[in-house]
Amino acid sequence: MDDTDQSLEIKPQSIDPDLLVDAPMSAEDVRALVGLLGRIAGMTEPLLDRRRALMDELVTLIGARSWMWSTSTGFGPGEVPMTVGYQYGGLTDRQIGMIIEHSQDPDNEPLENGPMSAALAPGKHVTRSRRDLVADEELYASPQWEMYRKPIGMDHFLFSLYPVGKYVSAIGVHRPIGVPDFTPRERRMVHVVGSQTDWLPRVDVPDGDGERTTDLSPRLRVVFALLLQGWNRKRIAEHLGLTANTVAGYQKQIYRNFGVSSHPELLVRFVRGDGGDTPG
Repeated sequence: MDDTDQSLEIKPQSIDPDLLVDAPMSAEDVRALVGLLGRIAGMTEPLLDRRRALMDELVTLIGARSWMWSTSTGFGPGEVPMTVGYQYGGLTDRQIGMIIEHSQDPDNEPLENGPMSAALAPGKHVTRSRRDLVADEELYASPQWEMYRKPIGMDHFLFSLYPVGKYVSAIGVHRPIGVPDFTPRERRMVHVVGSQTDWLPRVDVPDGDGERTTDLSPRLRVVFALLLQGWNRKRIAEHLGLTANTVAGYQKQIYRNFGVSSHPELLVRFVRGDGGDTPG
């Protein structure tokens, strides 16, 4: 991706009237979304900062506790999605670490993966709640719940999924266990924001490096994702219960796979960019 591409410039825009047909939103909700989109459009900060500002205000509007934005590949039948970019707010290190581990567990993959792939099959932007994808009875009786979701205290979510070529950009907003599910109103608000910020899904989509992630084993994918969070070798080793030497070996394999020689170089390629998205 060329970070200087003018197509990534945020432009002020009104909400598409088609998105408001039979909308469960009030006039106040619409005014709030228009105001949010206008404020983000007027920002001059780097794209990642604008995206964080957008998501921080969106979770406040809908009463969520945390959010995560990701870019992934591998949503085809029988594939395990591999995330090549993360940005998040309101999540602890333990929560984000276990979310990443869960995403790459071939024996206990997230139950929502199959239904999400089916929803994405037409190639359109879709927004779904956890209950749209996985029923309570199925989730709460599953090993995935006991191993990953329950220990980090996370239950209901909304995912807004936007296909971008071979990749899928996902906005995820979350609520902890014991907090009620998201309403149709809140789902519509998230979908409207995703539909009206067409720059958001294209930030950090790799030009070609994403294909190389499919060459990584599940364990290397987890280490790769944690490296993209800026975690150092010691921190990764402690979280995964590995030795620092083992993680060092994994790092070398990952660097070799992407043709880089250091952690900072990996971050520049996938996270920080080359500065071309900053005016002036």
